[in-house]
Amino acid sequence: MKRKSIYKILFIVAVIVFLIIITLVLFAPTHVESNISVDMETPVDTKTPVKESQVGGLAIRFEEGVTEPEVKNILEKCNLNIYMLDYDVEDFADKYYIKVDENKRDELKKEENWNDPIYPEIPEPRFPEINKGNYYYILVSEEGLEDESFLKVMEKYNLQIKKFVWCYVRFEKSDDSKYWIPEKDALRIKNNLEMNETVLNVFPDYIDG
Repeated sequence: MKRKSIYKILFIVAVIVFLIIITLVLFAPTHVESNISVDMETPVDTKTPVKESQVGGLAIRFEEGVTEPEVKNILEKCNLNIYMLDYDVEDFADKYYIKVDENKRDELKKEENWNDPIYPEIPEPRFPEINKGNYYYILVSEEGLEDESFLKVMEKYNLQIKKFVWCYVRFEKSDDSKYWIPEKDALRIKNNLEMNETVLNVFPDYIDG
């Protein structure tokens, strides 16, 4: 009798569990609420274009010795001769350099502390380089020109200090009317100018705002 009672209790428990499971399956919600709210009221502005960066001029770094007529000729090939040119501008920071080929550059690297960072915590070379064709243009600061160890290396390798010719193209005409060009056009002009062997770098001058 006791065994039959146990079986009866187990059967009742099994039936109850089965009914609970069926209830949960049938009446469980099918829609899950998301925590992400979507703003359906504020309209999206698809008509106003994103403001494009504007360039008001170009700073161009040339090798030493380039003349103003040569600069104008280079600019004319990029249709920049209609704008105002400031030739041999002195306001730019990087003024001096030494020009070496790859072999000479490798020799300089062997010199002790030649191009170590000035500040150990800032891993930048003491003399940054520009690579153009088969040559390296090693930038020298005005402080470097007075450095004794630097001058000894210069004398040892018979190197000469040269001076960049900086030019600035202002996007304005002789009647004082001012212009600007989109960034994409400025970058295209930059790439075209830098294909010239005497042009080392071109830096777009962006208009604030």
